[in-house]
Amino acid sequence: MNVIISNKYKDALSNLNIDVIKKLDGEFDVDTLIETFSNFYFNRMILDISALKDHFNVAVLQKLSASLDASKIILFLDDDPRINNGFLSQIISLGIYNFTRDITGVTYLMENPNSYRDVAQYHDLALHDQENLISDNTSSSVNGAHNGGFVHLASNTQSEFVSTGNVRVYGFKDLTDDAGATSLIYMLKKQMSGRKVLAIEVNSNDFSYFDDPELMSINDNQIGMVRNKFKNFDVVFIDLNNSNLANDGTCDEILYLLEPSTIKLNTLIRHNKMALQNHKSEKIILNKSMLTQSDVKVFEYESGVEIFYNLPPLDERKDSQLILDSFLEKLGIYKPVFTGNDSSESGEAPKGDGFFNSIFKK
Repeated sequence: MNVIISNKYKDALSNLNIDVIKKLDGEFDVDTLIETFSNFYFNRMILDISALKDHFNVAVLQKLSASLDASKIILFLDDDPRINNGFLSQIISLGIYNFTRDITGVTYLMENPNSYRDVAQYHDLALHDQENLISDNTSSSVNGAHNGGFVHLASNTQSEFVSTGNVRVYGFKDLTDDAGATSLIYMLKKQMSGRKVLAIEVNSNDFSYFDDPELMSINDNQIGMVRNKFKNFDVVFIDLNNSNLANDGTCDEILYLLEPSTIKLNTLIRHNKMALQNHKSEKIILNKSMLTQSDVKVFEYESGVEIFYNLPPLDERKDSQLILDSFLEKLGIYKPVFTGNDSSESGEAPKGDGFFNSIFKK
């Protein structure tokens, strides 16, 4: 059964030929919708965007997607010029992939919900154009909690570097083969343009393909010499590869990258059944991930490990990608100008279809 929340498009949505268990008409604040539907079972929620108060405030959309299952929401959009590629990129980053401007689109999405792959074209557009992103809510707040979905800041907030006075050293290590540590470090360095960032790869020469003279490729024997230069930087990112630096105290934190595709996970688990459990207390990041927020919850439940962050496929050709600001926030390197209260989620354990369980229980 389905839910319809309508306002401006009440008449159009009333013509939908679907089973409706509950219908609300009018304009509602996000807390009212969450209180009404957080413990209410429904198949799909068709939400007329005009029925959500302050819907151009990214904190409102973030709170909605964090408290309800974003994969079940279908946003019915209007013709407001502010609903441009920047707005679409925002809601995609929050895990809301189903949106349309016509009734036919709603009917289609009821049976054929989008995955990230279906809307990735909108996520790539205008991410670098700050002025095109939602800019009308200068008092917007941003929830610093991350709940497994794709989250990044609104353009009306600014990410500030958190100065500790000490250099911070982060090591990146691939858990699955080719999980993307090299490219991610390169993109993070570009994202922190204006800060003193040192990017190093050990026992590899993949940085040479980026044609960036500031990237440093070294071997194990050279780390002592390079370590003396760390003090000249704010942050150091190290692609550890097969080096021993993860165990010698060089890094303040080690981040383990996992590409959660079927073939990568099966290869990892068949090689070492305890591969994830051995890193259960570490920071595990899903990289190049097509998983939704709900998928991540199921992944955590069935694998028995907590995911630190979920990063979608990114374009290394872009100079700036806002989702990386959110990732840097989670690491504690950045902080938002405006902060909100973390939303807590209760609940019983997520129930998936056993897909990940079939991998982890082999």
